Amino acid sequence: MERRLLLAALGLAALASCASRGAGRTALGGGPWRSTRQAGHPLAGAIWSAAERRLVDGQVLEGALRSARYCLLGEVHDNPDHHRIQLDLLRSMAEAGRKPRVAFEQFDREHDGALQEYMVSGRTTAEGVADEVRFDRKGWNWDFYRPLVELALRHGLPLRAANLSSSAAARIVREGLQSIGAERLVALRLESVWSPEREQALRAVVLESHCAMLPERLLPGMAAAQRVRDATLAQALLDSGPDGAVLIAGNGHVRRDLGVPLYVTAARGAICSVGILEAEEGKEEPRDYYVDGRELPSQFDFVCFTPGWERPDPCASFKPRSHS
Repeated sequence: MERRLLLAALGLAALASCASRGAGRTALGGGPWRSTRQAGHPLAGAIWSAAERRLVDGQVLEGALRSARYCLLGEVHDNPDHHRIQLDLLRSMAEAGRKPRVAFEQFDREHDGALQEYMVSGRTTAEGVADEVRFDRKGWNWDFYRPLVELALRHGLPLRAANLSSSAAARIVREGLQSIGAERLVALRLESVWSPEREQALRAVVLESHCAMLPERLLPGMAAAQRVRDATLAQALLDSGPDGAVLIAGNGHVRRDLGVPLYVTAARGAICSVGILEAEEGKEEPRDYYVDGRELPSQFDFVCFTPGWERPDPCASFKPRSHS
């Protein structure tokens, strides 16, 4: 759902110095990009602040995260530079003495009980965490998430398995929101933060993420499953201690207008949402990644731009095969 996220209009200022900022280095932590597509893009390495409506440096972003109770760090799942930026930001918080809970989209919440028992065993390792949460090594690249887990363990940060399982989501796709029961519907605040406008926007995102090839009859169920997943991720953050929580998740989940922040904000939680987006050819200013005319709030508090990861055409599997 992160393929081509749309950002709401923020009243953008003109940019003069993007080209001098990117040039093959990350804005946080330095070092060469691993991603190669659009590595020389003027925005590669730039950080955009929605509140200030300008480009900022890494210290501004790190300061905002240290002062927020809930920090949501987005990603395009297969881009290694996105995970390096997440690691830099989490390290900044930990080295400042903060001990937030770290919740992962990549760990299903049904395994959280086993994870909590393991965390107090006194012999924790990153590989042990992966075993306890039954990490899906085929669906996710463990090499991207292991450093985050290792950092959390090194600094004594609590971990949570936060995501709705695929099987639970599939049931919602088939049966709708009623399948989770009225009590859970209320507990997750699913209806209190929703609106027809958000429903329309989310269905459009779901359709685009499936290359506009999804049967229309599936859209309501898939949008409902996404809503429950976002609300479930939010729930894993809300009962954290005084140092708050950090969520590691895809950009689609950390969107303020449609994702996890809706449910955190409804519970009066102060958040900082960071989208990490891939720069695209022909889009050389932040305003090129925004659309006007929406009444929904901005998607992210900050946007970090990186080069894109070289990957096969994600829509290839939807295209009809030719027969010779």
